[in-house]
Amino acid sequence: MRLLMLLHGAALVLLLAAVAHAQQTMRTDLADAAALHAVFAKLGQKAGPQWNISGDPCTGAAIDNTNIDNNDIFRAAIKCEVCTGGNTSICRITRLKIYALDAVGPIPEELRNLTALTDLDLGQNYLTGPLPSFIGELTDMKYISSLQHMRTFGINALSGPVPKELGNLKNLIKLWASDNDFTGQIPDYIGSWSGLTELRFQGNSFQGPIPATLSNLGQLASLRIGDILNGSSSSLAFINNLTSLNTLVLRNCRISDKLVSIDFSKFTSLNLLFLGNNSLSGSLPSSVGSLLKTLDFSYNQLSGSIPSWAKNSELNLVANNFVADSSSNSVLPAGWGCLQRNTPCFLDSRNSSSFAVDSGKSIVGPDNSVYEPDRASLGAASLYVTGAPTWGVSNVGKFMEANNGSYIIHSPGQFLNTLEPELFQNARISPSSLRYYGIGLENGNYTVTLLFAEFDFPDTQSWKSRGRRVFDIYVQGERKEQNFDIRKAAGGKSFTAVRKQYTVPVTKNFLEIHLFWAGKGTCCIPTQGYYGPAISALSATPSISLDLK
Repeated sequence: MRLLMLLHGAALVLLLAAVAHAQQTMRTDLADAAALHAVFAKLGQKAGPQWNISGDPCTGAAIDNTNIDNNDIFRAAIKCEVCTGGNTSICRITRLKIYALDAVGPIPEELRNLTALTDLDLGQNYLTGPLPSFIGELTDMKYISSLQHMRTFGINALSGPVPKELGNLKNLIKLWASDNDFTGQIPDYIGSWSGLTELRFQGNSFQGPIPATLSNLGQLASLRIGDILNGSSSSLAFINNLTSLNTLVLRNCRISDKLVSIDFSKFTSLNLLFLGNNSLSGSLPSSVGSLLKTLDFSYNQLSGSIPSWAKNSELNLVANNFVADSSSNSVLPAGWGCLQRNTPCFLDSRNSSSFAVDSGKSIVGPDNSVYEPDRASLGAASLYVTGAPTWGVSNVGKFMEANNGSYIIHSPGQFLNTLEPELFQNARISPSSLRYYGIGLENGNYTVTLLFAEFDFPDTQSWKSRGRRVFDIYVQGERKEQNFDIRKAAGGKSFTAVRKQYTVPVTKNFLEIHLFWAGKGTCCIPTQGYYGPAISALSATPSISLDLK
C-alpha cells in the first residue's frame, strides 16, 4: 500500500511538473504582444494583474475559464487561444476589451496587427476621428475566417463615413455603432453580412434612404436604426424578409410608406415594434404576430379603424389622424383621442389657464402652484390623460437591457440649489421619448418651467460617475436644448436642481413638452439600460395676459 501511495505521489509530482513546464513554454505571439502594448499605451491603459501575471500577456485570466463579460475587474482585458503546439506553444490574442475606461484618442494604427482578433470591444470611451479602414484587414486571419463579433463602437465619438473596407467582414454577427457621429449613408454592403444577428445604428448623422440590401439579412434578430434627419425617404419594404426579428426600432428614420404594405402576422418572433416619428400612412395592420404586444406608431399619418388585436397590446398612437368612436374607445386608453393631430377633444375649449405636474406626489410649489402627482402606470408604448382633461403624458421606449424596467426612479437624498427638495426626489424616465401635454389651455403666451436633478451618477472617483444622460428638449415642436445633460448643466454635480424656462405660444389650446433621446450618452451606467430623458417636475403658467375671447 505504501508503495502504491509513493507511486501515486510520484505521478502527481510528475503531473504538476508537466503542467508547470507547459505553462513555462507557452508565450504570446511576439507581434501580438507588441501590438497590444502599443494599443494600450496610445489609449492610456495598462494590463491588469488578474490576467497579466508574469509579464506575458497570454497568462492568467487571459487563458483560463474566467468570464470577462460584465465584470468590472476586467474592463481592460484580453483572451487568447493556443494556436500552435510543439516545445513552445504560441498564443494569439483573439479578444480585446477596453470598456468604459475613458480611453481618449483615435483608434490606434497598431490594432491592425492583431490579426487573430475575433471580438473587439472599445465601448463607452472617448474615441475620436474616423473609423479606420484597416479594420477591414482583420479578415485576413491565420486561424479563423473573419471577425466574428464587433461590439467596438458603442458610445464613442467616431465620425465620418463608415469605410468601404468594412464590407470585407462577411461573417460579422453583431455590430453596435450607436452614439457616434457617422455620416453619409448606411452602407449597402451590410446586406452581404448574411450571418448578422444584431445591428444598432442610433444616435449618428446618417442620411437616407435605409439601404434596401438589408432585406438580405435573414438571420437578423434585432435591428435598431434611429434619427435619419436628411437625405431621401425610405421604404419599409426591406423588412418583409426579416422574419427572424424579435426587436425592430426604426424611429425617426424618414420612412414614407403604407403601413399595410407589410404583413406583420408573419413576424412570429417579433415582440417589440417602434416605428414612431416617420411618415407612415394608411391604416393599421389587420393582424400581427402572436408575440407582438408592444407597438409604437406615434407621430405618423395613420388613420382608419382600430383593429381588435390592439385591446391586448401596449399601443401608442399619439399624433396620428384617428377619430375616436365607441368601438375604438373600448379598445384604447381613456383620453387617447385627445392626442390626435387635429386635437378634437379640446380645440377651441378653455378648461384651464395653467397646470403643474410632479413625478412623485402632490406638492405646493414656491409660487403656491399645486403640482399634481404623475402616478400614471406607463409602459413601453402607452399614454395617460387626466379625467378633466387638463394634462396628459405619453411614453415610448422599453429598457430592453435593464433588470428593473421601472419608469419612475426615486431618491430620498438632499438636493442642492432648491428650497423645495421634495420636487426632485422622484423623476420619470424614458428610454426613448417622453411627452407631457397641456390640454384645453387658454390661448396666449406661457412660461414653461422644467425641473431636473440627476441622482444616479455619484459624485465620486468611480466609473459610475462617468455616466452621461443626454437628450433633447422640444416645446411646441421647437427644439430648445440639444444634447442636454442634467449633470453638466448643474456644474458636473448630482443631487443639484436644474431649472429650465421657456416662453412659448399656445394657439390651439394645446401645449406639448417633448423630451427625446436621440441615441446619445451612456447606455449602461450605473446599470444596464440606464439612459434616456428624465424629469422631476414641470409647470406651465401664463406669462402675459391671455386671449380669453
